Amino acid sequence: MASQNETDEDAVRRALRMIGGEAGMADSAPAQEPLSLAKPRRRRRVVAVSLAAAAAAACIAVTVSVMSGSSGPASREEQNGHGQTLTEWIACARTIAVGDVTEVRPSSKGRITVSLDVDDWIKPSHGDNRITLDLVDPRAAEARPPIEKGQRLLMVVPERSDQEASTFEGAKLTQYRSTITKALDEAEQTACRSPGTQTSQ
Repeated sequence: MASQNETDEDAVRRALRMIGGEAGMADSAPAQEPLSLAKPRRRRRVVAVSLAAAAAAACIAVTVSVMSGSSGPASREEQNGHGQTLTEWIACARTIAVGDVTEVRPSSKGRITVSLDVDDWIKPSHGDNRITLDLVDPRAAEARPPIEKGQRLLMVVPERSDQEASTFEGAKLTQYRSTITKALDEAEQTACRSPGTQTSQ
């Protein structure tokens, strides 16, 4: 005759087997939810997905705005918000040149000194073969990639020393050099208007 302890142990084992079986069925097939609970849960999932999509779209929009605002002339929408047009951007540049970066070193807080071997002067139309520029460090400005020795860049350096220079390499270098060259004549007749200022009506 089995003892009371053995009977209790058998009951516990049976209970555990039943619980394990139920858990296995729950993993292999979706649980049937009461109708009153299913709809609210589905609704919460739809809302969560919609919020995630909206957040992703907002991040993309912010990224595009930051990129276009600091690496070239403003888009039409940004111009309406007092950004610069292409010709204003060129008019406000004191140096536009293409060349190879030969040295980069810290200058003062948040600034760097860049030496550039120039092989194509755009603005002004001619200058020294090697120039040294004191620039806002792009990493300090908006956590942008650093200017590094060995890069071949198109550099657009603004007249205002507190503004970040725009730099382009690779395919963008070719694209912007062509765009700037075509707009030079018009830019010579355009007044420099700094970003954030309104034009007179």
